[in-house]
Amino acid sequence: MITSGKIAALTAALTAAASCLAAPVMAFSIAATNNTETLRNQLLGGKTTGLSDFSISVTGNSAAFGTFSNDPFGLQSGIVLSTGRVTNIPGRNTKDNDKINGTDLSTDFGIEGEAGDLTQLNLSFFADSTAEKLFFEYVFASEEFPEFGASEFNDDFELLLNGNNLARLSDGKTVTINNLVPNPENRSTDHSDYINNPVATGIAANIIKMDGFTKALGFEGMLKQNQTNVLSIRVKDVGDGKLDSAVFIKGGSLGTAPVEAVPEPMTA
Repeated sequence: MITSGKIAALTAALTAAASCLAAPVMAFSIAATNNTETLRNQLLGGKTTGLSDFSISVTGNSAAFGTFSNDPFGLQSGIVLSTGRVTNIPGRNTKDNDKINGTDLSTDFGIEGEAGDLTQLNLSFFADSTAEKLFFEYVFASEEFPEFGASEFNDDFELLLNGNNLARLSDGKTVTINNLVPNPENRSTDHSDYINNPVATGIAANIIKMDGFTKALGFEGMLKQNQTNVLSIRVKDVGDGKLDSAVFIKGGSLGTAPVEAVPEPMTA
């Protein structure tokens, strides 16, 4: 016998399920800002034991810096630096570059085709005797993937800790377009850390315009104890100024304790 209590319970369950189905999916979004306090607050979390006296400075067009949320990489939120306008990054990927003009993410700040867009964030801080290493998680993405692998159009991306570039792939190679896609004519040579994102079939083609990006990568570097340390995050156009690249840093992941592994990217 179905009692009134069971009917009420079933009704409540169905209502809850319908509510979940009707709830809107939060969209990937980016807000442009070069406000140093905002960027600092996004970067730092609760794992900064041994670090103090944080100071941030930025170099580059104000539209090249921002904060993001609900990203397709699994980072959830954080800061983004790009060689173009960060607000143009979210959205449906509508054009694969295929070595032609008309990309959907060509947002050079200078004259079209001019190289040299530099976007850089410097974070200085004091590390005491208890702070041994610096950690955080990040993703590198570019509109140069995959067609411009093995070419001179190889946007420069660096994570410099006290002058040493520690942006590394899982096999220790530096994070570059050419190392991730060494031979665009033979896709079996793609690096295992690379995720292709072509129009329509890409894992996040409905979410982000970038044609490719890395898996979430971990940064780890030795600190100079009882001294001021400087972390420089930089991206720069090399060879041309037309196709944009970006680096996404997971919010709250920067600190002196290892961060939890980021899950595989969501599907589109």
